[in-house]
Parts: sequence; structure tokens; C-alpha cells
Amino acid sequence: MELTSDLDGVGLAGRLTECGAASYVVSGDPPRVVCECGSALFGRVAQLVAGMMTREWLQARVVQRVCRMEPLWSAEEVQFQALVEICESRLHGRPVAGHTLDEWQSSLARALVSQFRRSLVVAVDPFACFRLHKAAVEIAERVRNRLMASALEDEYEESLAMLRYMLDEQPLHEAELHVYVTPEGVWITDAEGAFVSDEQIERVALQDEDVTTEDLAMTILITRSPWRIVVHDAYPGAPWPSFAETVSRVFGDRAIRCEGCSTCWSARTSSGSGRRGTSEGRVRPIRRRLAPDSPG
Repeated sequence: MELTSDLDGVGLAGRLTECGAASYVVSGDPPRVVCECGSALFGRVAQLVAGMMTREWLQARVVQRVCRMEPLWSAEEVQFQALVEICESRLHGRPVAGHTLDEWQSSLARALVSQFRRSLVVAVDPFACFRLHKAAVEIAERVRNRLMASALEDEYEESLAMLRYMLDEQPLHEAELHVYVTPEGVWITDAEGAFVSDEQIERVALQDEDVTTEDLAMTILITRSPWRIVVHDAYPGAPWPSFAETVSRVFGDRAIRCEGCSTCWSARTSSGSGRRGTSEGRVRPIRRRLAPDSPG
């Protein structure tokens, strides 16, 4: 039989020969892999070819698709992420378009055996393209998500480095500040529970509607540069990157996590009912989005 494919014909011929089917490559466009074997080996040959389809062919197809959709990414990075996604999907039995890759391979092998019995010439690329289209589309989307997540992580690390640089430029103050993080917003108090704010910073921040309470709180923390920050995290399910994590990453050993004081528990409880936690009436939160108060 003859198998035509743009993939590694020499490698495929070698694997087929190892399983008992004498094979060699005939040059051409595309090159052909000629396989000499009896029908008793059709199943083994089909499994090898199907394995190539769910590995090398699928990876190449995903890379091609992602590079077409995201031309700014380097082919090397896309290829790496595609390889990782395919390997992890196979290793963990992660479903792809409703089936694991092992199930896709078994299905392809059965279809190939039927094809071998009808024709001695099989065009691998159209065969795989037709049957693995849904799998290729889903994995390509996962690879795009991986690339975007990688870009966000790089951007996050750069922002952390900039924040650390700004912090290093500030003199250290012998003060302890407490940061309260809730789904409704972020606010800061001193060690006695008095609300901490900065009118000048807030006035500048209000001019930009994209500034968040996290941005404002981080600016205040850096400009005040306290020797100790206690982080009260009443929003453990915050989207990545959480503000509590960012404070810990920027301030390092100067930031410690509260183990669960009464204010934390009050904030956790009240956040579900739309109320904000307080500490003896002295703590008020900043709005999550900074914008002028609406009338009433």
C-alpha cells in the first residue's frame, strides 16, 4: 500500500518496518511511503499511522491554525505550547472535542483498516483533516488561551518589577498598615483601625475612570512604604492576580497574611449580603471602580 503525507515519511517508514511491515520512501510531491505487508498487519499499521495523526500531524495542524489566527506569535512558541497541550491532554486523559486522544487514535485506526481494505493508496493529510477537524479546532483554542495566559503572566511580572522599583525608591517608615480585600473593594487602615487615605492621590485617580481601588490602594501603600503590612483577605476567590497576592509579591517579608480576625470574618459574611465589613465603625471601603459619587 502507499501512504502520502507531508510529514516525516522516513520516520514513519522506519516505525512501520519495526512492526514487521517492510516500508520505504519514494520521493515526490508529496513523498510516498510504500508499505509491503499482508492484511494480518493492517491493524498494527493502522495504529502506527493513527498515532502519527494524533501526534505529529495534529501538532502541525494546530500550529498552522494558531499562527494564522495569531500572526504576532513566533512559530517556535506556538509549536512549544501545542506540544505541551497535546502531551498533557494525552497524559491526563483530558477530553478533546468529546473524546480523549487515545479514543481518537482508536477511531482513526478502525477507519484506516476499512480504508486499507478498499484502496491501497491513502492520502494521510486529507484523511486526518476530515476526521480530526474538531479536535484540531479545540486544541488550537486551548493553545491560544495558553499563549494569552503566558503574555498576561509576563505583563504581570513586569508590573511587579516596576512596583518593586518604585517601592525601593521610597524611604521605609516605621508604620503598620492593614489592607482589607473584599469582593466590594479594598481599603486601608492604620494599626489602630483608622481609615487611611490620600486626598491628592484620590483626586488624581478620579480623573481616570479605568483606575481601580486596587490601583489606588497600591499607590498609597508604596508612597507610605510601611515596614509592616497585614493583609486581611476576605476575597480568596478573587480572579488572578488577586490584590492580596500582589501585595505579598511586591512587599515580600514586610507583608503578612491575617489568620482570620473578627474584621475578616465580618467582611466575609457581609460581602455576601452586599454590606461592607467595619471595625468599630471606623473602616469604610473604597469603591472598586473609582468614579464620582452619583446623586443619592
